[in-house]
Amino acid sequence: MSSKALKFMLISLTLVFVLVVLSAVNVNGATLLSRWRGGSPVDGLMTLLQRYGLSPSVTVTPTPTDLALQAAHASTYMPFIAGSSATQTSTATQTPTATQTPTATQTPTATQTPTATQTPTPGSLTWWRPTPNTPIHWHWQLSEGFVSPRDVLPHVTVYDVDGELTSAATVAQLHALSPSVKVICYFDAGVYETYRSDAGRFPASVIGNADLGWSGSYWLDIRQTDILLPIMRDRMQHWCKDKGFDAIEPDETEVWSNNPGFPITKAQNNAYNIQIAALAHDLGLSIGLKGNTSEAPTLWPYFDWTLNEQCWEYSECDLIATSFPANGKAAFNIEYNVDPDCATANAWHMNSARRDLNLVGPTDPQYRDTPCIPDTQDSW
Repeated sequence: MSSKALKFMLISLTLVFVLVVLSAVNVNGATLLSRWRGGSPVDGLMTLLQRYGLSPSVTVTPTPTDLALQAAHASTYMPFIAGSSATQTSTATQTPTATQTPTATQTPTATQTPTATQTPTPGSLTWWRPTPNTPIHWHWQLSEGFVSPRDVLPHVTVYDVDGELTSAATVAQLHALSPSVKVICYFDAGVYETYRSDAGRFPASVIGNADLGWSGSYWLDIRQTDILLPIMRDRMQHWCKDKGFDAIEPDETEVWSNNPGFPITKAQNNAYNIQIAALAHDLGLSIGLKGNTSEAPTLWPYFDWTLNEQCWEYSECDLIATSFPANGKAAFNIEYNVDPDCATANAWHMNSARRDLNLVGPTDPQYRDTPCIPDTQDSW
């Protein structure tokens, strides 16, 4: 008897056995085969025969149709199998509790996470990484130079001031107040400013439309990273690191949506922000995501904290809460025109406050600072 004839006879006998077994156990064969998730009918048949000890000694080679069905079954069922096999556990230890869930009107969409996060280089693992575990008392002053001790506030442990205008001596004086004091170096990374000391380094080809509302400020073509990144790195080095700052606040980096005068895409903007974060970490400096609220779900893995303006006014704070505090990273928020929703902000462990628009110093008559958590309180 030929080999092909023998295989045909064995397969025929096998099918007879299957019909007998299905009749004996009163099972609908089609229904049973359909339950073998991730496999074709051929796979289900072989598994069924093995269950009843009737597996033939020959191997049935799946046809192209079988393989297509197998792929279709796998794509349909495997996500459910993977999702139900184990509960996903976050690596962060500061995941908000049930009381910190956004309200129904602010239910966030699925978080978009990059396929890979930035890995700090060896020897640079000591930069500041504030967490949402307890409130952080902070002072943000930009419209006038910070003067110590005039502008020092009791109980404040984080100061955010202009990097170029603040001296190394002032940073040292702030650090001398307490080992817990951190000083953030502010500068603009997405606009050209005519009044900065390095303004001559920016060629006309990277300078775009005016940044409306801010005199002497123009949007940058952040796609031209070969020109801009060396300038930004020098700022980080000379304005921030050399003066002893702990962290960087790179402002005006949400370029793509502000009519910059260049066809910049959201993806290109995100890529620029990620490169800015990498520069800071290469220098051993902490860095916060400034603004870019809609992109927080994408960018949070690359930044150590975030500083947001007006997310309560524009009903966007859920994007911050589910990106930074939910992953063990601090969030700072300022409102200028409305009071923050302090009950929700505190439940989400967001450091929210109402401030004056010009962010003046505490001795200025226009100064206003109303934090959700008083500076004398150290718990949520």
